[in-house]
Amino acid sequence: MRYILLLIVLCLIATPIHAQETMSQRDRLKTFMEKGLETYHIPGASLAVVQDGKVVFQQSYGKQSNGQLVTNDTLFPLGSISKPLTSLGILKLAEKGRLDLDSPMDRYLDLEYGQAQMEERITIRHLLAHTSGISTYAGLKVAEKKLRGEDAITQAVQMLNPVKLSTKPGDIHQYSAANYLILGRIIEKVTGDTYAEYMQQAIFSPLHMKQTVATYEAAKRQGYQPGFQSWFGRPVKSENWVDDSGAPYGYITSNSNDVVQYMKAVLNRNSLLTEPFSSMYVSPEIHRKGDTYYGLGWRMDWKPEEKILFHGGETPDSRSELVVNLSKDYAYILLTNKSNFSEVMHAIYLKEGIRTILETEEMPDLPPPAFQRKWYLVLAIAVTAAWTIWNLFRLRKKKRRMPKRWMAIAVGMMLFGLLLIPLMVSFFKTPWHTIVAYAPDLAFFLQALAGVLLIHGIGILGVQRWKAKKHPLPSQQG
Repeated sequence: MRYILLLIVLCLIATPIHAQETMSQRDRLKTFMEKGLETYHIPGASLAVVQDGKVVFQQSYGKQSNGQLVTNDTLFPLGSISKPLTSLGILKLAEKGRLDLDSPMDRYLDLEYGQAQMEERITIRHLLAHTSGISTYAGLKVAEKKLRGEDAITQAVQMLNPVKLSTKPGDIHQYSAANYLILGRIIEKVTGDTYAEYMQQAIFSPLHMKQTVATYEAAKRQGYQPGFQSWFGRPVKSENWVDDSGAPYGYITSNSNDVVQYMKAVLNRNSLLTEPFSSMYVSPEIHRKGDTYYGLGWRMDWKPEEKILFHGGETPDSRSELVVNLSKDYAYILLTNKSNFSEVMHAIYLKEGIRTILETEEMPDLPPPAFQRKWYLVLAIAVTAAWTIWNLFRLRKKKRRMPKRWMAIAVGMMLFGLLLIPLMVSFFKTPWHTIVAYAPDLAFFLQALAGVLLIHGIGILGVQRWKAKKHPLPSQQG
């Protein structure tokens, strides 16, 4: 009897311990997410974790821009997580023999890229792996144009045509939205359907991604709300940035419930494609650096002991992170509704923290945000503006005419003001409209600084002209 009682007590003790361990990981994830969203001023987010084919954690946090709570059904633009979905769509066509990954894309699409003077041709595989030779800048030039409607992708490709290659096809990996824009148009040419129609019937429906869509109108019907752009870390409701032409590379709209279905399918990849396409979909295509590679739509950490697929996704008002650990059979999706170029590391810190909790049961500290760096620009503008006012007031009070060097200073300041934005475009290697979209606070204050410099230069010239009238040279009198 004593041994039976002891066994019962041990069973009673063991069960709560196991439950506590299970809850411990959940509590860590919950606490980590709440702390991260507060630290980085992210209004709303959704996190889902799949392990061994089951959802082990799924929770949503915060609010949408219309004030409603974020739920597991709330729609977010996936950003570049759209690329592995487009890649899957292309491989489905290749699996059915409707296109050849290693054939020139010229077979499917009329796009001028100087091929008449080249031996190499851009192939579908080059586009999938970003080795086409089309530059990052060329892709950014046709992105975020807010083109909508059934011919949106066609319009964007026409804007791209002709495109000048920066390297020979196949030479290097050069990440560019243009590659997946072209793939979207190839899907339309091969199937005769719009990109959105094809993806719905070939990918979303079979995977039971019931609310995932590839047009703005479809997203709006499902209650999609725009997210937030970040101004010095603070969320400001954005205008609607969904771009139908960008669906193949960045504007598929989905939610955590649907991405869960996709993650399960990727972990059990034989349900996605038949061989050899199944292995091809999750294998490296080109080496980048160290243990990192790019595949056919996936970024990869590829080591003998651990193979991880991942991709970040960013639009002007959302940021997402998807991780699939093939070796340890888990995956997770993080969707957030705030974005800014300068805050991209915040989502990465959250992504890496989630991975740490899943693998080590430890909750890491979060690096503090770096919002204060942007105030240096505000300080520069304030100092320049104050100097402008003081300088013009001082020069105006002087009775004698200004030396000629002041004319040179005025012209120099005006030139700097006029060239400031082109210089920033060149420095960041990013079109101005992209800077406005992804860093509106930076764009606003750069424009303000350029304006102050122009006003300063024009003001000096104005004071000089006023002085010339009030104090003419002896040769100009009488």
